[in-house]
Amino acid sequence: MFIMRPLKNQRGFTLIEIIAVLIILGILAAVAVPRFIDVAASADQRSLDLGVAELNQRETLVWANSMLSDSGWSNDTAIFSQMDVDLGNSYQWPGAATAGGGTLRFGSATAALTRSASTSLSAGRWSR
Repeated sequence: MFIMRPLKNQRGFTLIEIIAVLIILGILAAVAVPRFIDVAASADQRSLDLGVAELNQRETLVWANSMLSDSGWSNDTAIFSQMDVDLGNSYQWPGAATAGGGTLRFGSATAALTRSASTSLSAGRWSR
């Protein structure tokens, strides 16, 4: 009769341990991979949001300077004509930006923007 003796210095992983690790890695991959697929598109959309925020800050600055000037606020056309809508090389206006808005592009993302007119009480606002 054969008697099994415990091995000394037994090393290695059991089949159950290896399967458990593979299952955990599979779950992590199933959760993480879809997130990484949309990272570039999500970043482009976020960049468009930042571009809109920059336009709003510039609009407010021009409007505030106009209000503080000797002549004060005159009309929305004067405010828009003083505003710089160039956001840098990464942002493009496929058509020209107008006092009513325009289409802004960053990377593969494009957004139609609208602009509310400035008044003597508030600066104009850009929105998606």
